Amino acid sequence: MTFLSIAFLVSCANQNSNETADLSKDTAVFNQHVKNWKTAVSGFSLEDPEKVMSIFADSLKWNNPEALMNVNKTKADLTAAVNFYTGTFDNIKFTDDVYYGGSLYSSEKTEASPDGMRIYGNWSFTDPATGAEVAYKWMGVVRFNTAGKIYEFADWFDVSSIPSQIDGSYKR
Repeated sequence: MTFLSIAFLVSCANQNSNETADLSKDTAVFNQHVKNWKTAVSGFSLEDPEKVMSIFADSLKWNNPEALMNVNKTKADLTAAVNFYTGTFDNIKFTDDVYYGGSLYSSEKTEASPDGMRIYGNWSFTDPATGAEVAYKWMGVVRFNTAGKIYEFADWFDVSSIPSQIDGSYKR
């Protein structure tokens, strides 16, 4: 009886150490993905579109805020949008950002992988022509490949509020 008890305890201890090692590895991968995302964000602040785009895979499928679900655009489309924002606006900032990994409860594929990430935050920038301050809440869902590049990206925000914030007619 004592032998069985010891064997059971050793088995549980080995399982817990494997789970801890997997969790530690997943946490490190998740933290690297957050760091990669923040690299892209710093590209906006530096008005460096190449730095922004450096974290996106060539095979990128982008579901932009103006598209319906499952209407994907390409890396070239995202590059054009990034060039527009960095070339048009000043003082681009991403603040109050929070990051969540995996999708343990989902209507699609359920997984605990750190390669799927939800990002929330506030974007703000200045329109240099009018001096208007523009800000909006934003949410993104990204999936990273094994090379640490984003290959699927969907983001949501109120695109229509930008012109009305610039002309002063937007009401919060």
